[in-house]
Amino acid sequence: MKPLQHAQISARTYGGVWTDYIEIHNFLDSSKATCAHFKHRFLLHHAEGIDLAVRLFGEELTNRDGQTNSIRQILTDHLIEDVGSIVLVEDWAQNLMPKTDAPFYQFLAKKRQQIEADEIRGEIELLNAFNLSGEDIYAIKAFLAFPLEHSTHPAAILFSHNSFAIFLAEKLLGVALTKNSNRADRIDSKKQLIATREVFERIIFGRMKAIYSPAEIVAQTAESDWMRGKK
Repeated sequence: MKPLQHAQISARTYGGVWTDYIEIHNFLDSSKATCAHFKHRFLLHHAEGIDLAVRLFGEELTNRDGQTNSIRQILTDHLIEDVGSIVLVEDWAQNLMPKTDAPFYQFLAKKRQQIEADEIRGEIELLNAFNLSGEDIYAIKAFLAFPLEHSTHPAAILFSHNSFAIFLAEKLLGVALTKNSNRADRIDSKKQLIATREVFERIIFGRMKAIYSPAEIVAQTAESDWMRGKK
């Protein structure tokens, strides 16, 4: 189902017109721009993806009729319309990588273990070199860790360690991060900026030794009938 169709259903259900809802439905389907295969949905079509949408757009949406409705509920409808139920990162991970003896599964298991043990060589030094605030570093790590908090499966790291996730992080954290100012910066009254995209590219590459596109991930994973959704 296309975002327009979802938006039209939302208008019939919650009032207003389809243009009131198209932006949030476009967001949940934005991963298709990176991969035309139906498994593109693994990136945002889950309860945790809805959480990210709420973080970006807020809890409520007011339509043209002045009615206020829950964005979480509207996108839950979208999820059910597409895959038939409220699925989680855990559901996707289990079904994308069901074979524990597969080489890619073993690779991901090792990487997840290293990430959770904070054993990525050079990452601490890299973060220090960025000279970001503790708040920004926390936000970066929290974004990369969000799927790991909702799934114990090794494949969970794929949800936040890929090329699409870099652009998603940019949407949530902003285009640029501000470096901590030193004495010279204070004198010049100039802020030093670093692209959010650059930060995530370097951290993800350092962790994975590659930045996988969704298409590359899809090509190495399995599929289940429910992922296709309704015809």
